[in-house]
Amino acid sequence: MNAKNLEFLKEGIKYLGFGEGLNNKLTEELNSGKNGFQLHTENQYGKDKVNYVLDFSKSDKSDMYFFNKYSATLPGQSADQDKSQTFFIKKNSGVTAKEAYNLLNGRSVNKDLTNQEGEKYNAWLQIDWNQKDNHGNHKFKMIHEAYGFSLQNVLKKHPIKELNDQITSDRLTQSLERGNLHQVTFLKGDKEEKMFIEANPQFKSLNIYDGNLKKVYQENEKKQSGVDNGKEVSAPKEERKQSASFEEPDETLTSEKKQPKRKVKV
Repeated sequence: MNAKNLEFLKEGIKYLGFGEGLNNKLTEELNSGKNGFQLHTENQYGKDKVNYVLDFSKSDKSDMYFFNKYSATLPGQSADQDKSQTFFIKKNSGVTAKEAYNLLNGRSVNKDLTNQEGEKYNAWLQIDWNQKDNHGNHKFKMIHEAYGFSLQNVLKKHPIKELNDQITSDRLTQSLERGNLHQVTFLKGDKEEKMFIEANPQFKSLNIYDGNLKKVYQENEKKQSGVDNGKEVSAPKEERKQSASFEEPDETLTSEKKQPKRKVKV
């Protein structure tokens, strides 16, 4: 067994949000010398449980193993209501377990990506439940910076108390970029009201919910969006080459690994 390879895989599993509970099983599988194997685990998020299957394969040329992808399934009330998606990993970088849960819930996640030409760019991702690729995986809607959505500017349109402090403001922004539904305090005159918000880059807005998670509809939600269902947001010609298919991220788009901010990770 390659000890450095084992430590690298452990680091990747932990960074991506699967913890350290799989380490013993991972060590056992690497010692077996199999050509490939899967590890099964689950994470609990509030009342929701997500099942994960992590896929590993062995190199044809060495004793190295690679963490290539994982599938995430959010169970529904019945089997035909389950939501599943496969997420590709490259060099321990990609969509995290919590981000996968948020995407399965229909929310958007902001990622730094790299296209086929090796150029880096930023985009919001959202699962397109109406379209699948040739492998049966759902495609992604991608909203580029050129679309003009600024999370910071949208947040400033609302009387959110947490924006008055730099630390809580940064924590809020980072949480929303990971696709979280985040509790905030709305200032209404001399009163404070607890609300929940999530980023909605497609409509250049926030989705706002009251304390009981009932959606609060906003006037701009009645307007026609510039994004067609199941289609990518249009961008200038010079940026369209960044719109490579997300069907095979191991060959096209890969997420850049950011240093995790442990104090604000949720």
